[in-house]
Amino acid sequence: MAAHKTPDQIRRETVPLKHYGITYAFLGLFGGAVLWFGGWELFHQQQVKRYPAYVQAAVQAEAGSFSLLPRQKRPGLSACQLRYALLRHGNQEHRYDAEIIRHGWYPRGADPNAWLARYGAVEPVFNGNPLEVLQVPFILMLITTAFAAVYGIVQDLRYKNRLVSGIQFEGAQVATVDEYNAETKGDGMGYVVQPWKDR
Repeated sequence: MAAHKTPDQIRRETVPLKHYGITYAFLGLFGGAVLWFGGWELFHQQQVKRYPAYVQAAVQAEAGSFSLLPRQKRPGLSACQLRYALLRHGNQEHRYDAEIIRHGWYPRGADPNAWLARYGAVEPVFNGNPLEVLQVPFILMLITTAFAAVYGIVQDLRYKNRLVSGIQFEGAQVATVDEYNAETKGDGMGYVVQPWKDR
């Protein structure tokens, strides 16, 4: 025999639950990513263009310095290490001129010293490792997500309080006696009662 259900239990089972916390947290995560990473991209065009090469050069530079077998260390920087150094530190003080000349990174037939004096002052575009570059927009995105999640949780608590204090069922309509009689063509209110089927 099905247990008797109180109106409060019927109300709780009939009114759908709202998950504002999860919804707002997802919207905060998506909106924060678009806002902060998009803003970083807008104001750092050179970094965006050079970031893939920067990450690749950093990984190759670290991988090139790792070896299980002992080997003779070659003087100077490797090509990957030189690219990584130029992207991170730049060459405005021309401290990597000797390495650029050693690798021959200038047009064929050009005088190395003259070419480096004119084109070798490369500006730095990064000042940290690949993860530190995106640290600020990532932290701001997490803060935006946290604020949105807290706001959603507050909305969930308010909605649950409305459920406890009473809330109109979805689809229910409030009508006067005259409106009800005109709709049902009767002279009073009637209910059709069916056996309760426990779910």
